[in-house]
Amino acid sequence: MTIQFDTLDYAKKLSSAGIPPPQAEAHAAALGDALASSAVARGELCTLEQSLLSAVKLGEQQIHGRLERMDLRLGADMKHVYWMMSTLILLNLGILSKLMLQ
Repeated sequence: MTIQFDTLDYAKKLSSAGIPPPQAEAHAAALGDALASSAVARGELCTLEQSLLSAVKLGEQQIHGRLERMDLRLGADMKHVYWMMSTLILLNLGILSKLMLQ
């Protein structure tokens, strides 16, 4: 979407301000081209904003999912560590009690 810009009216205003007509027309044409190619309308900005917000939300969901999977994996790994530690403690207690009873 482009901004509506009346180059003829702009050229007339420049001419009435004392700028020679050919130069005023050239300025009007250049400004019209610049506005047509680089200006952004409010609707385009809203569409872009919605697109960016949805992309950020999708990224947040992906990160949240990955963090949940990491938590589950770390929780499972910690269960293995707890079992190994308790087994080692029990074995050491058995060895210690055997040594003390001798």
